[in-house]
Amino acid sequence: MWWWILTILFFLISVGASTLVYFSLRRINQYEGLLIEIQKIVEYATTRMKQVDAKGHYESDDETGFFFQQLKELQELLNGIFENEQIEENSSSVEKTEND
Repeated sequence: MWWWILTILFFLISVGASTLVYFSLRRINQYEGLLIEIQKIVEYATTRMKQVDAKGHYESDDETGFFFQQLKELQELLNGIFENEQIEENSSSVEKTEND
């Protein structure tokens, strides 16, 4: 009798935990997609601003230069986040091939 109760309880806890993990991973993937879109927008904006300021007149100005610098730092920060993730994935795949 007790084994049935424990088995059913374990099953319910497993189903509940699996459901929570599924929805959590789905939400994380949505946030990751949002961050990738933001990174693309910032990258496009920086490229476009560089095209507009080909001679460097705006970037050398104090007020607009500050905006250029902040946007460049934001893009480097986002690139650093995603490059680190790719490096970690590559290093784990290298470790797997070395272990084989």
